[in-house]
Amino acid sequence: MSAVERALHVVRASPDRAEEALSALLAAGPAASARFARQAESAKIALDRIWCLADDLGRYRMAVLAVPSLGRTAMLLASHPRSLDEAQVLGRAIAAAAEGCADVSDIAQALLEPARPLDIAAFEAGGLKRLATLDYLEKEIPRSRTASAAPRAPLPPGWTLGPVADPRVLAGADPHALGDACRAEIAGVLDESYRETRDCPGLAGMRRTLDVLDGHFGLGVRPRFWLVARRDGRALGVCLVNGTPDAANAELVYLGLAREARGQGIARALLDESLEICRVARVGILSLAVDELNEPARQLYLSRGFRRTSSRIAFVRALRA
Repeated sequence: MSAVERALHVVRASPDRAEEALSALLAAGPAASARFARQAESAKIALDRIWCLADDLGRYRMAVLAVPSLGRTAMLLASHPRSLDEAQVLGRAIAAAAEGCADVSDIAQALLEPARPLDIAAFEAGGLKRLATLDYLEKEIPRSRTASAAPRAPLPPGWTLGPVADPRVLAGADPHALGDACRAEIAGVLDESYRETRDCPGLAGMRRTLDVLDGHFGLGVRPRFWLVARRDGRALGVCLVNGTPDAANAELVYLGLAREARGQGIARALLDESLEICRVARVGILSLAVDELNEPARQLYLSRGFRRTSSRIAFVRALRA
């Protein structure tokens, strides 16, 4: 055991020391911690699950914040270790933070910068495994249709596109308000779209599909532009876009098709319709993340004017059998 490992032990931060825990997490002073806390409160992010590495005097040196979400996942944010020894001992706090969310989450996840190998070492020491490298893409939405816009291909015979549910229900805060039949239909499409998927296939089966749906729905009141593609009345594809609360920007959180719907231009039609809806709603920028190995999806987005802005490595750990 290294000197660093001997000197530090894992504790869960007490509520009365939350500011100190945030300072350890951010490696910053009280002003930065207070600003982070205000931003978290505005985003409705709870800060009650912070695990720290404390020294022999009880002072917090590094920390890990776990943020459970509606879809039974917990996002982990950790201090940046400065050495391999620190990364190894930080892994103990990461493992504790992940296991400490097993009551509300089925998986723990993290998104790490490829250029931070010590962060990667820490999360691997904490029991998380590399899932995929995600490319982050975005597109500025024009206020009006332009001559340079890509032509919209017609749907094959028998196909229709339409909203998943009433926009007023989609804009609410409760995914259960969609109703059992609607939720079952969307979940069925999600299940079918996971078969032979190229987008983070390692996630398949790690959560109940209805929990995945709730995760896509997200928190709070906000515009949601959720489309379903049907052939002869049967749902076979979805494109799920969530706006920010002020509708200034939006994120494409999922686009997927059943196997029998692939190769017919349906994904392109769903994307084009979503872009037009965003334009009418005066969304400024539409962003998304895509598995770098999912070349068909990447090429579709690039053909519609999306540009790559960054990348992250996704790590996950299952919290149940």
